[in-house]
Amino acid sequence: MAGQTVPFETMGQPEFDRVVEGLLVTEFTGGGFTAQALDGRGGDGGIDVGVWDPQRNVVRIFQLKYFPEGFSGLHGRRRQQVKDSFDTAWKNHQPARWTLVLPRNPTREERDYVLRLAAGHDVKVDVLGRAELDGLFGKYPHLLDYFAKDRAVELLAAVHKPEEALAHRKDIGVVLDRVQKQLAAQSPHWMWEVGIDARGRQYQRLVARHPGAHLAEPLTTTMTATFAEDDEDLRRQFDEAMRFGVADTVVLPARIVPSVGFSGAPWFDGEEQVSEVHLVPSNAGAGAKVTLIAEDSNHRRLGSVNGKVRRFARGAEGSQLIADIDGGLTARWVIPDSADTPPQDVTFETSNGGVPARDVRRLTKFMSLIDEANLVTIRVNDQDFAAFRIGAGDRHAPDPAFIAFLDDLATIENELDVTFTYPPDGVSVADRLWAATLRQMLRGFAVPMPRVDGYNITLNGKYDDDLLKQLRGDGLSLLSVRKQFVATILGEEIVLDDVFIHQGRGLAENGVEHADALEAGNGKGRTVHIVGQGNQPWTIYQPARLRDEGAPVPVRGWEAVGLDEHPGLAKMLTSRAESGGDASAA
Repeated sequence: MAGQTVPFETMGQPEFDRVVEGLLVTEFTGGGFTAQALDGRGGDGGIDVGVWDPQRNVVRIFQLKYFPEGFSGLHGRRRQQVKDSFDTAWKNHQPARWTLVLPRNPTREERDYVLRLAAGHDVKVDVLGRAELDGLFGKYPHLLDYFAKDRAVELLAAVHKPEEALAHRKDIGVVLDRVQKQLAAQSPHWMWEVGIDARGRQYQRLVARHPGAHLAEPLTTTMTATFAEDDEDLRRQFDEAMRFGVADTVVLPARIVPSVGFSGAPWFDGEEQVSEVHLVPSNAGAGAKVTLIAEDSNHRRLGSVNGKVRRFARGAEGSQLIADIDGGLTARWVIPDSADTPPQDVTFETSNGGVPARDVRRLTKFMSLIDEANLVTIRVNDQDFAAFRIGAGDRHAPDPAFIAFLDDLATIENELDVTFTYPPDGVSVADRLWAATLRQMLRGFAVPMPRVDGYNITLNGKYDDDLLKQLRGDGLSLLSVRKQFVATILGEEIVLDDVFIHQGRGLAENGVEHADALEAGNGKGRTVHIVGQGNQPWTIYQPARLRDEGAPVPVRGWEAVGLDEHPGLAKMLTSRAESGGDASAA
């Protein structure tokens, strides 16, 4: 069979065991040593294939694990199976060498894990993977021909069905159509969803053909779960799933559930050994409308929010409901069937990234209300589903600074017809300050410009005595008029028309030098940096929004909850009040 290879990673465990046992027995029998595969049904004592010396002492043990996906990442739980096998072999036999046999080559992390099993034991540990198995077949080509003959027989049986060879992409559809017809003929009430993933793993999923399938043809799946002391977390997950339904995937390894039984119809009956059992949630109820309603003790509605059901599950004692609420909230309730027992384990998890700021604001307002509410009702598809009371010690109200920032965004959205989306990585201090600044400007105030300590002006060469005095230390009063001013908040550009930027007590850095240059006739083109004396802020405002054009321009701070005001604002306001200007900005 030139060019023939053995598909270790897709052949299935029984065939893998048969092929590898044949290879190992052939390779390690001879010279007085005997290799033999043991049937584990009677208890193999930790030996899949053993090698005995002439004195009948076991000197090497091979442990076969059909892990085509390995035992890392999502399959990391399998490492305990490997360790249990080693511990059993060492306890019963103390071999000089112990080898783990896999259908694929191990990763570096997997190899290191196996080698570490030898720590504290007088034993050599190694791994035999796909490459080594291929090498053994190279030594014994007759074994390769023997194990490949089954495939040849299959192809000969399909001689009148060439598509069975799957030599072309189109053949797959032909074969699957034939399989689908056979599956459809199994039952008028149930149907299988079947497939093979990119790693060669088969999956089967039973689907009801109609809502009454479970009554017309009841099917039963049984399993016995045995938990050890170290399995407390898995026991808790399994217990919750059985009592209130499977809301999250629960993975039970073979040490807990070694087999699963099936009954109810001839095409369904049987028992299967398993390496893992996955209890997977269904999509029952997904997409249904959910409303949370907060009420006071007089049944007066305080507020409400809407969302969609993500998942609904039922168990022997009640149900679980998981919903995605508008604004970035995931809510979960464990709800007993007993009317006398309130919902248990009510949990909320927020993730506002990518959510419209207006929805986030509505959600935060609601979360602030439920701490004071007498009752919160869960309504699904306009039908009351359950109700609960928040515990006296539970607090769900968001940070007041967070709420104030969202209020600022709402003010800007309403006034300037813009829309903000809350960023996944949160907001910066600059975002918060500019939101507060624009909110105050829209209310008709002059506000300190965030994080601006000065502005540059360019001299045109012309001057008078007043300008020279101001440059040399008497102070500058500057007013910059912008036809359009652009501020950026949460990545959105906010454009404001006719904006004034003012500094009433400016100080020119190196002002004497600039004044001397003007008098000498070479001041044209020089750049002068102007800062506020005593750290006085630069203020920004829109004249069109002033409430009284004849009065001094009113100045206010940012008034942003949780943030300090501009360090020079208090002194500026005091000085203006003493001079009788009362917060005049110009």
